[in-house]
Amino acid sequence: MNGIHDLGGMDGFGSVNHPDTPDTFDHRWEGEAYAAFVATLGNEIASIDEFRHSIERMPPAQYLDSSYYDRWTTAITRLLLENDVIDPETFIERTAALEAGEASVPDREEPGLLPELAAGVAASYESEATAESSTFAVGDTVIVRNDHPDGHTRCPRYARRARGEIVADRGAHVLPDARAHGDDAAEPLYQVAFDGRELWGPDADGDLEVTIDLWESYLDPVEEATDD
Repeated sequence: MNGIHDLGGMDGFGSVNHPDTPDTFDHRWEGEAYAAFVATLGNEIASIDEFRHSIERMPPAQYLDSSYYDRWTTAITRLLLENDVIDPETFIERTAALEAGEASVPDREEPGLLPELAAGVAASYESEATAESSTFAVGDTVIVRNDHPDGHTRCPRYARRARGEIVADRGAHVLPDARAHGDDAAEPLYQVAFDGRELWGPDADGDLEVTIDLWESYLDPVEEATDD
């Protein structure tokens, strides 16, 4: 889907801030948000693509005003509510109690559960679905379709309508566009190389090459002109 989250290839947002801190999380609640993510995917409540799509459905102003783990918390909460894991009225009451200091997040130490949850998270990235044989081969020239899906997609907006060359066939992988909506369909996946000027115009660095992994349904063939 076209949304504020698709910032790849855009400029004007300044440099990326990389804080020099030895801690994985700046605040305790961020670690709790990560634990909720592991529990949600690890218990097969949602897939990684459903999680990403949940973030994408945030209103633009809220998305820009939220921190990284704020977005995770919003996405996880939505998934738990949509999948009837938590009761909406109970959630509202519990949230109010926490805000008022009348309740606290319970501690739970069960290290033996972690491998099981980790396996569930890993499974969320995988699929046993198979795909038909590849349409494209290494060396083929392709153009990225200028599609604007309503749902989730992993085709970056900045690459649409750009021409590139297939440099690797990654085999069949689950299509995120489908899995975000409960379908485990798979498609051939390719590594496609693009000249930087093809993506960002003639003022781009002429020595720049960008490679992107793209599914087959994102691509159309380009028939190269030949002399008779």
